[in-house]
Amino acid sequence: MVTLIIAEKPNVARKIAYALAEGKPVRKTLNGVSYYEFNRDGKRVIVAPAVGHLFTLAPKTRVYGYPIFEVEWVPVYVAEKGKSYARDYVKTLRELAKRADEFIVACDYDTEGEVIGYTALKYACGVDPSKAKRMKFSALTRKDLLRAWYNLEPTINFGMADAGIARHVLDWYWGVNLSRALTQSIKRASGKWMVLSTGRVQGPTLRFLVEREREIANFKPTPYWVIKMLLEKNGEQYTAVYEKERILDENEAKRIVEEARRGPAFVERIDVKQQRRNPPYPFDLGTLQREAYSAFGYSPKKTLEIAQKLYERALLSYPRTSSQKLPKNLNFKTIIQNLAKLPEYKPFAHELLGKGYLKPVEGSKDDPAHPAIYPTGEIPKSGDLTKDERNIYDLVVRRFLAAFADPALREIMKIIINSGGHHFILSGARTLKEGWLKVYGKYVKFDEVILPKFREGEPVNVIQIKREKKKTKPPARYSPAAVIKKMEDLGIGTKATRAQILETLYARGYIEGKRKIKVTPLGMNVVEALEKNVPDIVSVQLTKGFEEKMEEIMKRKLSRDKVIDESKEQLMKILKEFRAREEEIGRELVKRLIEDRNGDKNTKKKKAVKELSEEEEREIKREADRKVIVVGKCPKCGGDLVVRYNRRTGKRFVGCSNWPKCNVTYPLLQRGQIIPTNRTCCDGAPVVKIREKGREYEICLDMNCKEWKKRKR
Repeated sequence: MVTLIIAEKPNVARKIAYALAEGKPVRKTLNGVSYYEFNRDGKRVIVAPAVGHLFTLAPKTRVYGYPIFEVEWVPVYVAEKGKSYARDYVKTLRELAKRADEFIVACDYDTEGEVIGYTALKYACGVDPSKAKRMKFSALTRKDLLRAWYNLEPTINFGMADAGIARHVLDWYWGVNLSRALTQSIKRASGKWMVLSTGRVQGPTLRFLVEREREIANFKPTPYWVIKMLLEKNGEQYTAVYEKERILDENEAKRIVEEARRGPAFVERIDVKQQRRNPPYPFDLGTLQREAYSAFGYSPKKTLEIAQKLYERALLSYPRTSSQKLPKNLNFKTIIQNLAKLPEYKPFAHELLGKGYLKPVEGSKDDPAHPAIYPTGEIPKSGDLTKDERNIYDLVVRRFLAAFADPALREIMKIIINSGGHHFILSGARTLKEGWLKVYGKYVKFDEVILPKFREGEPVNVIQIKREKKKTKPPARYSPAAVIKKMEDLGIGTKATRAQILETLYARGYIEGKRKIKVTPLGMNVVEALEKNVPDIVSVQLTKGFEEKMEEIMKRKLSRDKVIDESKEQLMKILKEFRAREEEIGRELVKRLIEDRNGDKNTKKKKAVKELSEEEEREIKREADRKVIVVGKCPKCGGDLVVRYNRRTGKRFVGCSNWPKCNVTYPLLQRGQIIPTNRTCCDGAPVVKIREKGREYEICLDMNCKEWKKRKR
C-alpha cells in the first residue's frame, strides 16, 4: 500500500514528512521537484507538494469580446505568464500518482486549499476527488500533524471545494467579461485600445471609497466654539472644559465666558468611578491586520504574508481565520511553559502559570474551519526571524498571553467646577491594577492623567477662561486597515481575499496613498460611468448576496451549479444593459481620461491606463477573427479535435477539447487556411486540407505518417 499525500507548498510537505515519518524521511527529486518517502503504520507514504494553485480557469477557445462563459481548468503555466515553474510540479504529481493506491489531501484547510487539492487530484493525478481522504490541521507542529493523520476525514470537504470553485468561476465571469466590456467601450468611442478592469468585489469596494471622496468633497465646515478654563492647583496648571463640548452660536459662547469669569469658582462635585477593562480577544485575521497596521504601519497584505510564513514554520496557527475563539483541546499550559523559555515573555508566562487555572477570554466570532490565531509553543531560534517576522510574532504572542491575564482596573475621576453658574469638567484617569496591560500594554495606550486632591466646596484658582473657534472636519479617508474592516462589515470579499482586492485597486491605478487612501481621477471616472449607466456592476448588495450564497454552498444548502447559473444569468442581463450603452459609457470614460491626461502632463507618474501598440491591436483583432475549427474526433476519447493556439508562443496546433483530461495533440503548419475533410488516416489521425497562396493540399496530421499525401490542385 502506497499513500500519496498532497501538500500545498514545498516547505509544508517537508514539515508533514518529518512529523509523520518513523525515523527520518528520504528526500527524493523528480523533475527537479523535491518529495519525501517514509514508512508509517505499515504503509509506504509519499509526500509531494503543489506550489499553490496548479490549475486555473481559462476560456475554452481564444475569443475576444464579451460575453464569454465557456471556461475550463488548465495548468497555470498555460494560462499565465511567469508560471512556467508549475509545469514540473504538475508533472511530478502525475507521475507519483501512478505509484499510489491511496490519496490524502493535506493542503490548507480553507476554500482555496480545498480547490488546490481538488484540482490537483482531478487534473494532475487523474483521480476522482471523492476517493481521497483529508488531513485537517490548524498548525504545523508534529503533535497537530500526527493528530490529523490519526483522525483523517473520509473525504475532502466538498462544501468548501464547491464554494471555492464557485467563487473562482464567478470571479472569472465577472472580472473578465466586465473588464472586456470596459475596454471595448473605449475602443468604440475612440478607436483606441485602452485596458481597464473591474470585478465582482473590486467594483463595490472602489465604490465605497469613491463615496468617501464625495463626502469629503461635498463637506461644508461648520464653525463652533469650545470654552476652556485654565486653573492652578499646588503650583501646577490644569485645563477644564465646558460641559457642552460644542457651542454653535458665537454670541452664546461670549455670554458663557463673560458670566463664568465673574465667578465665584468652586468644586461643586467629585465623581470617582472604577472601570474594569477586560483583556482583548484572541486575534482573527482582520483584527491582526488592523493591529499590525496601527503598531507597525504594515499593509493588510504584508501582515498576511508574514503570518503565513510564521505558520509554515510552525510558529503560529493558520492565519486565515475569522474566529476569536481558541481550541478547547489546546494544551494552554504547555504552550505558555514553552513561551516562558523566551526572556521577553518569561515573567508574564510565570505569572499566568501561577494562577493554576487557565481560561482565555473569547469573542463572539467563530470559524468552522480554524480557531483564532495563536502561538504553537514552538520556539524560534535566535536570529531566525526577520524584524518584520519578530514584530508579528511578538504581537500574536502577547495577545495570546493577555487573553489569560486578569482584567485591568482603571480609576476615572471627574472634578465638576461651578463658575458663575456654569459647569466645567476636569478629567483624570489612572491605572490601579495593570492586569493584562503588563504583557500587552506596549500595543495599547491609556491616558494617565493624575489629578491633585480636591474636596467639594473648595474654591478654585482660575487663571483664565477663554473661548476657541473651531470648524467641523470632513470624514477621514480610509486607511488600508479600515478598508479591510469596511469590507468585512459590508460582507464583501473573504478573510483571505480582501487584502488582495485592495492591492489590485492600487495596481490598477484606481487608488493611491499608503496610509490615507485617495481615489484617483481614473478610479472616480470608472465608478461614475458605471453608476450612471449600469449601477449593478458596483452594487454592494448584489455582491454581498452572492457571498451569502457561497456560504450556503459551503454548508451544502445550495448547489454550486445553481449559484453559478444564477450568477451567469444576472451577469448576462448586466452585459446586455452595458452593450446597449457601450458607446455612451466609452465616450464618458474617454472624455474624462483625456481631461485627466492633459491635467497631468507635467507629472512623471506612470499611467495606469495602458494604451496598446499597433501590433498589440492587430493581435487582438486576429484573436477576434479566429473561429473554432473542428477537424475531427479524438481517437482516444471521442472528443472534438480543435485548432488551438499556444498561449506563450501563439503557434497553432490541434488538440482534444477534453484537455487536460485527454492529452492528444497534433502539430500544424503555421501558414495557410485549415479546412476539415472529415477523413482520417494513421490510427485515427485527422486529414486536413491546407489552402495557401492559391494552392491546396491535404496532409495527415500524424508526423510519422509514411504517406504525408500532398495533392496539388
